Amino acid sequence: MSTKGQRLYEYGTFYGWSDIIEGENGERPRRFRVSWSPDSKWIQTYVTDMRIAKKMYLLDWGQEDLYKPKLMGYYRGSPGDTDMVKMIPVFYNISTGAEYQKNHLQSTHTNPIQYEWSQTSGVVYQENAIRGYQAVELHRCDLNKQTEELLYRETSPTNIDNYSSEIFEDWGKALITSERDGWKQLYFLDLKDKSLKPLTNGAYYINYVSHVNKAKGFILFNAQGKEAGRNPYYQHLYKLTLATGKVELLTPENANHDVFVSPDGLYFMDNISTPTQPTRTVLKSHSSPPLSLELLKTDASGLDSMHYRLPELFTAIGKDGKTTIYGAIWKPSNFDPQKKYPVIDNSYTGPHTFTTPRNFTTALWNNQPLAELGFIVITVDGLGTAGRSKAFHNVSYKNMGKNLEDHRLAILQLGRKNPWMDTTRVGIFGHSAGGYDAGHAVLEYPDFYKVAVASSADHDFRMEKDWWPEMYMGWPVDSTYHQVSNITMAKNLKGKLLITHGGIDENVNPSATFKLAEALIRANKEFDMLILPSQKHGYQGIYNDYFTKKRWNYFVEHLLGVEPIWEFELK
Repeated sequence: MSTKGQRLYEYGTFYGWSDIIEGENGERPRRFRVSWSPDSKWIQTYVTDMRIAKKMYLLDWGQEDLYKPKLMGYYRGSPGDTDMVKMIPVFYNISTGAEYQKNHLQSTHTNPIQYEWSQTSGVVYQENAIRGYQAVELHRCDLNKQTEELLYRETSPTNIDNYSSEIFEDWGKALITSERDGWKQLYFLDLKDKSLKPLTNGAYYINYVSHVNKAKGFILFNAQGKEAGRNPYYQHLYKLTLATGKVELLTPENANHDVFVSPDGLYFMDNISTPTQPTRTVLKSHSSPPLSLELLKTDASGLDSMHYRLPELFTAIGKDGKTTIYGAIWKPSNFDPQKKYPVIDNSYTGPHTFTTPRNFTTALWNNQPLAELGFIVITVDGLGTAGRSKAFHNVSYKNMGKNLEDHRLAILQLGRKNPWMDTTRVGIFGHSAGGYDAGHAVLEYPDFYKVAVASSADHDFRMEKDWWPEMYMGWPVDSTYHQVSNITMAKNLKGKLLITHGGIDENVNPSATFKLAEALIRANKEFDMLILPSQKHGYQGIYNDYFTKKRWNYFVEHLLGVEPIWEFELK
C-alpha cells in the first residue's frame, strides 16, 4: 500500500513503551499495527516518525559475561520536548490504493490519536486528547471526502484526566465518561444533533462501565462514594435502566465490592471485603427473583494464629480545614499503648490513584513487616489524589510539591489523639512518584520528616516522561516545575536520606537520582545512595530482598536508634 517508508520513518508500526535499542545505531524491536474497517475496505495505521526524536540512555553494568557496560537507548520525550517520536495517522482505500495521511494531527507516541470504526463504509470516529490535557475532541471523519466533523469538545482550566468515549451507532449515541460537572459521571452524546444528555448525576465517582446491554437497555457501572455514611473509596455495582433513568444499587453490603460481570450482563461475581473483613465471593444476579449464592469464603485463621494485626482505618481533616481525608495505620503485633513508637509514612501521592486499602487483599500490603520492627506505619490519601471530586483532585494540579502537607497534618492530628505515636520521630518511604514524595519530604519539611528512603524517584519532573508531568503539572513547562523539584531544594536537607534506583530503569530514568546526588554533594549534604545496576523500575527477586533489608535497616538505625542486623533471610 505504501513504498515511501524508510528507516526512522516507518509505515504500519508503533513505538513500544519499553522498546530498547542496543548500541548507538542498533535496531529497535519490530512492531506492526493496522486496524481494518468492518467491511474490510479501509485500513487505519500510523507513520512512526523518529527522524528528529532524541533518545534517553542507560548503561547496563549487570551482565556477568561483559566487562564493558552495554549502551541502551530508547525514545521517550520529556515535558515540553518537541524533538520526540511523532505518530501520524494514515488511512488506505483497499480498492484504489489511495492514501490519506493526516499530517495536521501528529501526536506523541505516548498519546496517539485513537480511532473507532463506524458501520458506515469509509467513516471513522477520531478521539484526540490534545497535548497539555486541557482539551479533548471527538470527530466523525469521512475518509471518502477527507472531511472531519467535530461532534464534541471538552475543555478544562486544569487537566482532563478521567474522560473516555465509546460509540453506539445502533442507538445513535456515544457513551461519554467525564468530570465536566465536577464528578465523574456518564453522558449520552447524540451523534446527529450533538446534544449532550446526563445519564447519571450526583456527588460520587464512577470508576468504569462494566457492561452495556443494548438489547435490554441497561448499563452496569462501578462507582464509589454514592452511599451516604460509607467509606467513599468502597466500590459498588449499579444498574442504570435507560428507559427510566433509574439507578439501582446491586451490591448493598457496607463493604468494598470487586465485581466481575458475565458476558450477557445478567450475572456477576462479587468479591466482598473490607480491610478487616476477609473476602467472601458471591455469585449474584439482578434478575427476578435475584440470585445470591456464596461460592468461597477466605479462611484467615492462619493470620489469627500468627496474631497478625490488620490495619485500622482513620480519618483526618485536610489542609483546607474542612475536607475529610482517609488513611490506615499498621501497628506491631506486640503493640503496647504505654510505649512511644516512631511513625513511618508509606507515601504515594501520584494524582492518578490513591493508596489507602479498601479491601482485604490490599490490607495485606508490605506495611505490617515494617511495623513489626517497632514502628507505626501509615498511609493517607490527601487532597489532590484520585477517586473523589474534580475539585478534590484539582488541588495537586501544578502543585504536586505540596501534596505532603495533608500527610503532615494527618500525622499531627493522630499524634494528638494517640500518645503512643511519637510525632517527633517521623520517617517516610516511597517508590516512583512515592520516591519523589520521600525525597521531597525531607527537603520541603526538614524539621518534621527526619528519615527518608526514596526509591526509583522522579526527583525532577522536567526529566520524566512527557505525558505524566504534562497531565499533572501542565504544558508548556513553566516555573512551577522548578519550584517543586527536589534537585533545586537539595540545600534544605537536615535528616537522613537514602536514594536508590535501578540502573536500567527505562520508566523513570535514573538520571534524576544522579542529578539529585550531584546537587546534594554541591550543597555539602550527607546522604546515602544505592544503585542496583541490573534492575529496572521494579526490583525483582534477590535484588528486591536486598533493597527491602536496606530500607528496614535504614529506619531501624536512624529512626528507631537501634543497631540493625544484616544476616537474616527474608521468607
